[in-house]
Amino acid sequence: MRISTSGRRWVLGTAVCGVLIAGCSSGGGDDGDAKPRAKPAAEAKPLAAGALRPLLLTEADLGSGYVQVQDELGSEKFDDISVQGCPALEKLGQDGEGDMFAAKVEASFTYDRDATLGEEVHSDRPSVLSSKLRELFGAYTSCPTYTLTSGTTPIKVKVSKSVNPELGDEQFAYTSTMELPSGAQVLKTMAVRKGNVAVMLVGAPALVDRHIKTAVGKLPAGN
Repeated sequence: MRISTSGRRWVLGTAVCGVLIAGCSSGGGDDGDAKPRAKPAAEAKPLAAGALRPLLLTEADLGSGYVQVQDELGSEKFDDISVQGCPALEKLGQDGEGDMFAAKVEASFTYDRDATLGEEVHSDRPSVLSSKLRELFGAYTSCPTYTLTSGTTPIKVKVSKSVNPELGDEQFAYTSTMELPSGAQVLKTMAVRKGNVAVMLVGAPALVDRHIKTAVGKLPAGN
């Protein structure tokens, strides 16, 4: 089946789930002398895109050899992408178009011309970020293999979970290997949530591992 624009971005690893959000128990005795219960703290609101842009990595953050590039084609380059052989991903594609989170900014870099590193910074209420990231990464790690069709070319994809770094409030990671006509390409996708902001890096595993700590370090303190 053909999948949504957001889904296509995640499948290709170029562009950021069902969590149980704990409710507050209201149990207790009928002690007339008990003090009124304090109201639960309100969740932090999403940040606007303008507040997220300074949080993106820059060439200065990454070091020599990195060049920031513009995504001139936008979502059009994903129009002929579809997925077969993974029910969770197919369902994800059926959930509709549009961005998953309240605000998003992104940046893309090349490294020594033949390697890429993509970054997205998202913001939403912490419970929404947590829920949707768990849903998304859960879907992409639910099938060890599936087929990605680009135009008329079928591409076999193998997926494995990756070790999560001990950063932020929540961490998610997986590695995908795509069997392309030119040879196998390995991409790592890693996301870290810190309060009402989450950062995701996608690219060559060594580049993602090298820069995730710097990317998380640019995020504001968790709210």
